[in-house]
Amino acid sequence: MLSYLSGVIKERQNGEMILAVGSEDHGWVGYQVRTPEHPRYETLITGEKAEVYIYSHIREDAFDLYGFLNAGEKNLFTTLLSVSGVGPKLGLGLLSHTDAPTLMDMILSEDKAGLTNISGVGKKTAERIVLELKDVIQKKRDQGIFGKAVTNARNPLGVSRAFTPNALFIEAYLALQGLGFKEVQAKQMVELALKKNVELAQAGAKVEDIIKQALQAT
Repeated sequence: MLSYLSGVIKERQNGEMILAVGSEDHGWVGYQVRTPEHPRYETLITGEKAEVYIYSHIREDAFDLYGFLNAGEKNLFTTLLSVSGVGPKLGLGLLSHTDAPTLMDMILSEDKAGLTNISGVGKKTAERIVLELKDVIQKKRDQGIFGKAVTNARNPLGVSRAFTPNALFIEAYLALQGLGFKEVQAKQMVELALKKNVELAQAGAKVEDIIKQALQAT
């Protein structure tokens, strides 16, 4: 059973990507991987290298792969699947609606109303998620199983405040959307800015620099 893949993204759209794994010498194998549709996953860029933690869902008529940016988020996904009535599709929907730390906070605070605002989650499902997972998530969180992602009002995506290329991409992407640019256009603008100015992706760079370069290129 697959649990991890590293390769080059050949295609990506609508929460699915083809990840080419291999080498020029030994050949390539393309894996179709589903991921959450959330801005934090816009760091997965076509043509770039990527690594994802895989959950394999095997059925009689299908073999589906679900990919996550880190082991902690994959562990949260599998924890969600332990709830009766929560399958991979709904689990992915929960992690597409918000980031992992916020979703855990919703469960721990018994925010059933917030959960029912997520597509596919009805009142009974929200109640089961809270009832069955509140203690489990608290225990696993205390053990560090979900990682040490930080979340607060100024860092809603749970990324490290020490800027990495991924964090730069996310913050610039969201900022451009806040300025009125559409999702696809904002993504393309940030990609172009980073590709033309590799030094902007280095540690210590500011998100304002990315936004400035992106706007100048329009």
